[in-house]
Amino acid sequence: MGELPPPSCELDQWALAEVEKRQRSGEVVHALLIGVGAEAQARRMAALGARVVLLSDLDEETQVNVLRRPAALFDALAESDEALPLQPFDIVLCQRALSALPYAEARRRVRRLLGRLKIGGKLFVSLYGIHSDLGDHYTDGGKLVCDRFAVVAPDLARRYGIDSPVCLYSERNLFMLLMECGGAILKTSSSALGHVRGIAARI
Repeated sequence: MGELPPPSCELDQWALAEVEKRQRSGEVVHALLIGVGAEAQARRMAALGARVVLLSDLDEETQVNVLRRPAALFDALAESDEALPLQPFDIVLCQRALSALPYAEARRRVRRLLGRLKIGGKLFVSLYGIHSDLGDHYTDGGKLVCDRFAVVAPDLARRYGIDSPVCLYSERNLFMLLMECGGAILKTSSSALGHVRGIAARI
């Protein structure tokens, strides 16, 4: 297994910093990873000593401390209260997966994910941004976030590998999503490309 490059995504960097902080206090960190780039991030976290549940269908070599489960389990988790291995988690990292859902369903998933955290555990989430290039010619761009769910322009769909409708978010939309789900919002920000990310804690 080759050495992994450091993460280019700021949200991944924040999550790794959280692992290191918790490890310094003597905790064995349990993490759940879902979405874009989850395979590489699982390996990074495991290399730091975290124990990881990875939802992914990619047939990549992993390593000790990474438990792989099918990506489709993300849908099943919205309907089930059955605990996953290693639950409750210290960290849940969900990269862009919620953008593939209408807002009401994304809100339901976030509540479920927060419920799988320990008290004080943190949810790290990123979403495709309405102010990114994906918002160009997006037919639902003038709608409220709760009503947005449309395909992006064909050239952008090819570039991003998005072949289904998505809900695009502003940073304020993400803030409201996390607040409505009962999370204690620790941080939200927008990337240079206009995508949004945030951290919320279970209280």
